[in-house]
Amino acid sequence: MARPKKCRWVKMEPGVTFFKPQGVPLAALEHTVITVDEMEAMRLSDFLGLNQEEVAKQMQVSRPTVTRMLARAHRAVADALTHGKAIRIEGGDYRLVGQFLECRFCGHYEATVTAEGGAPQACSKCQSQNFGQLFLDKTRK
Repeated sequence: MARPKKCRWVKMEPGVTFFKPQGVPLAALEHTVITVDEMEAMRLSDFLGLNQEEVAKQMQVSRPTVTRMLARAHRAVADALTHGKAIRIEGGDYRLVGQFLECRFCGHYEATVTAEGGAPQACSKCQSQNFGQLFLDKTRK
């Protein structure tokens, strides 16, 4: 029996989920899919320049898992560029990192950025300074 897939942590869903060659109607194109978690691995590794160990830590998966995700994503991008296909970003097994901090003392949620533009220094409810990152349970498959 295969081991269940471990959920990957993603900072944000992409704002743009489709890329296509210019001048060709979308209906006339084949497309290839990159999952949101594969896109996050590419963003962290290729765009931000993190090594695979650092990517694995941020996404809370093993380094070999990151290697496999990057290989699949790179293969899909190369296929699209080589054969003039559209790229669609969707699906995957991931959870979004939330935009809130949770007070570890009273459980109150604070936005990660205050109205003044900085991070909250203390809980507005109990004045504790003990915050933890809140992960939104937005599991996608």
